[in-house]
Amino acid sequence: MTELIVGRVLSVDDHPGARAPSYLLRVDLGGRGEREAQMEPGEYTKDELVGTLVVVSLDDEAIVLAARSHGGPKLVRPDGDVEPGTLVA
Repeated sequence: MTELIVGRVLSVDDHPGARAPSYLLRVDLGGRGEREAQMEPGEYTKDELVGTLVVVSLDDEAIVLAARSHGGPKLVRPDGDVEPGTLVA
């Protein structure tokens, strides 16, 4: 079963070998440690993502959740400060 977890972005790099432009993020998931997660960059720069809270879908691979919009993907994230590792219900 897929879990949704809040994480804090520690670093962002271009995703090597991806078919479409994407970022590879290092995300702090609190007590679950750190994981790599991928996301479409949209209008987000690498620098603005570092330190940001995001919602990560944990399954076989970790994926940062975003809503598709006419202006590109928009991150799904908490509207306040939440501890990394918090489950999204």
